[in-house]
Amino acid sequence: MRFLLIAGSNSLSHVVKCLAVREALIDEGHRVILAASKKFTDFLNKAGIDFSLVPDIQEADDSTLPTAEWFRQPERIEACIRAEADVIKKSSPDRVMGAFHFTSKASSRLAGVPFDSFACGCMLPDSNEVLGFINGEPGFETQKENMYHFFGYAGAKISKALLRLGLDGIKDARSMLRGDRTFLWDFPEFMPIKPQPDLFHIGPVTWNGWTDFDGAGDMERRYQDTKFCVVGFGTCRHPHQAVARIVNILLALDYKVFVAAGGQTGLINSLPDHPGIMKSLYCCMDKILPYASLVVTHGGQMTIFEALRHKVPLLVLPSHPEQDHNGACLERMGCGRRITPPQPFRGNPRVYHDAFSKITDLQLSETIDELVSDPDLEARLARASETVNKYAGASSIASILSKSI
Repeated sequence: MRFLLIAGSNSLSHVVKCLAVREALIDEGHRVILAASKKFTDFLNKAGIDFSLVPDIQEADDSTLPTAEWFRQPERIEACIRAEADVIKKSSPDRVMGAFHFTSKASSRLAGVPFDSFACGCMLPDSNEVLGFINGEPGFETQKENMYHFFGYAGAKISKALLRLGLDGIKDARSMLRGDRTFLWDFPEFMPIKPQPDLFHIGPVTWNGWTDFDGAGDMERRYQDTKFCVVGFGTCRHPHQAVARIVNILLALDYKVFVAAGGQTGLINSLPDHPGIMKSLYCCMDKILPYASLVVTHGGQMTIFEALRHKVPLLVLPSHPEQDHNGACLERMGCGRRITPPQPFRGNPRVYHDAFSKITDLQLSETIDELVSDPDLEARLARASETVNKYAGASSIASILSKSI
C-alpha cells in the first residue's frame, strides 16, 4: 500500500512522530510519502528524509499553539486545503494520515482519499476535560468558557472554507483532528477518554534518529552516580532567562544538568560554560534518561512519556494549555508536578511566564524537593513505566494501517 503522512508544523514532535510511523510502515513493506511545511526543510534534509512541501495554516504566525490567527482568514484555509489536495492527488496514496493537522481531513475528502488522524486525547472534541485544569481548580469555569468560544470561533472560520469547497461545515475546530480512525499517542491512564470503536490508543511514539546530539558516550562517566536533571523545552521558545533561572536553581541543589535546546542555538549560547552543565542542540532522550533523576520540561508528550518509560519524575513549565494539561495529567498519576498554578488562557503565552516570575527560587526549590522525596513516588513511577511499555506505538499504527482495504 501507499501512504501519505502529513505533519502539523506547530511542533517538531509531530514531524518526528510521522517519521517513526513512516519507518514502521516501510518495515512492513509499504511505500510512504511524508508531507510537511517549509519550516522543517533544514531538519528533514539533514536527516536525509525526502518529503513533499505543503503549506500550513500555522504559518500565519508560526505559533506553537493553535491561535486565532491560524483561523482568521477562511480564504487562507481554503488555499491550504487546495494545495494539500493537489499534493494528495499527485502522490496517489491509498490512505492519508494527518498528525495534529487541521486541514488534511478536508484535503483528503476533496481528493477522494480515505483519511485517518493521529492526535492526543485532550485535543479532541470527545474529551470532557478542560485544558490545563483539574475539575474544581480555581479558574476552571473561566477556562472552560474560553476554550468553548475559541474552538467554536475556529470551527466557524474553517466552515466558511469547507462550504466554499463543497464540503460539510463543522461547529468545533477539533473535529478536524478526527479521522475515519483516530490514533491516540497517549493512553487512558494518563488522559481518560470514552472508548469508541474508531479510537485507538496506540500509546507513546518515539523516534531516535536525532543528529546534532553530542556527548551520549560520555553520559555514564559523567552522571552515573550524581543527581542529574534533564532540562528540555522542545522547540517551544521559552524565555532564555527562565531556562537559565531553572538551571541555576538545579545547580544550587547539587544537580548536574543536561540542557536539550530543541534546535535553538540562541538558548545554547545564552547558557554559561559550567562544569555542571552539558548542552546539546537536540537530544535523544532514550540515551540520557537512564541516568536522570528528574526532568524539567515544557510538558510535551514525547518527553513526558519517555521520562515515564524510564521511571523519571517531571516538573512542567508550559507555554500553552495543552502542555499545562499534560502537567495536570502527571499530577493525577502522582508522577510529576506543575511548577505554576493553572492559568486561564486567552491566547497569550505570557500568562505562564508571568506566573513563573511570581514563583520564588525558594518555592521552586521546595517543589523539586517535595517531588523527588515523596516516599510513594518510586512505586507510582514503576506502575507508569509498566503501563507505557505495554503499548507498541508506531508499530501498532503500522499493523492497523496494513489491514486497511
